[in-house]
Amino acid sequence: MGTTLTELQQDALGEIFNIGVGRAAAGLSMIVNDEVLLSAPRVQLLPPSEVHQTLLGKEFQYFSTVSQDFTGPFDAKAVLVFPEANALTIVSHMLGDGIPPDELSEYEQEAMCEVGNIILNACISALADLFKVSIEGSLPEHHFCNSDSISFSGMNQEVVLVLQVDMSICQEHIEGHLVFVLSVSSLENLIHHVDEYLKSQGLV
Repeated sequence: MGTTLTELQQDALGEIFNIGVGRAAAGLSMIVNDEVLLSAPRVQLLPPSEVHQTLLGKEFQYFSTVSQDFTGPFDAKAVLVFPEANALTIVSHMLGDGIPPDELSEYEQEAMCEVGNIILNACISALADLFKVSIEGSLPEHHFCNSDSISFSGMNQEVVLVLQVDMSICQEHIEGHLVFVLSVSSLENLIHHVDEYLKSQGLV
């Protein structure tokens, strides 16, 4: 893969996305009426062929995903990925104790779209704010996937920017991933904006 991130660029993206994650945690806390903690994202840049092995491993077979397309100075397909069991835990906290566990899946699509909308838009808006650019997003789409059908491709010569985020609700640990699929040209544009941001902060 021709395009890579320096340690400084990787750290800068981590800090910027961490601002978004903080906003998302505040929004999610209001929805579940309890404190939601989201860890600082760990940033990796991977070719699509390595994403499955790195992200999904062999522990989980079924996943709940929410995706949005974003357009602006750089285009990206953003995907929020939770193992199915973790997604149902989130839905349970959102809906409260009144819903029997065997009925949770009926509400999963709507609830996860709301969660995805909050997390993905918070991260993208943090980029837009700090880079002083406009980025438009599509409506969120929810999908059920298994480990064979889940896909992180869709653009020519794409690369995948992965943010691993750990969520805690009522002290329950929920692991999830934010995945941004970019073309090489979009990644180059993103890196350009990261470099401009670093210059504005006097870091390069």
